[in-house]
Amino acid sequence: AQDGISRYLGATYSPIFVIMLRFWFFAAFVILLCARAPGGLGRAVRSKRPWTQIFRGVLLVAEVVVTVEAFVRLGLINTHAIFACYPLLISALSGPVLGEKVGWRRWAAVAVGFVGILIVLNPGSGVFSADAVLPFVGAAMFAVYGLLTRMVGRDDPAMVSFFWTGIAGAVAITLV
Repeated sequence: AQDGISRYLGATYSPIFVIMLRFWFFAAFVILLCARAPGGLGRAVRSKRPWTQIFRGVLLVAEVVVTVEAFVRLGLINTHAIFACYPLLISALSGPVLGEKVGWRRWAAVAVGFVGILIVLNPGSGVFSADAVLPFVGAAMFAVYGLLTRMVGRDDPAMVSFFWTGIAGAVAITLV
């Protein structure tokens, strides 16, 4: 439902404006939620990795803008079909980013997954256009966001990450 509404609004208004409003509400919600949590806002602000947390928030808001633009240009179905590769990207990037061991079985699963996405997309159907880069870029951004979330999760509780994502994203999109 959120994607459908975002696609509709993104076709009528600037996707940046739509996402800015969305992140303002997200920031207001996260402030209220954190204020009511044990330790309050003071606890939510204290991160052991503030720069990574800020980068995560900025990256997420940029990913959402790119994906909403893809919804407008390609439609929901084609965008989601391409965007579905993000878990495969997480698997492929978990070695270099998180230092995890990526064995041949995982690489084989990633390859099979990409073939599956190609089958769903039906390469002769005209889905492969310059606009098809948008959901792939969005998927790559979301994969990096997911990996960074795992990284900061080693040091910060979920509420701290939630707070920084909402606030950093709202500030970044407002500046844009």
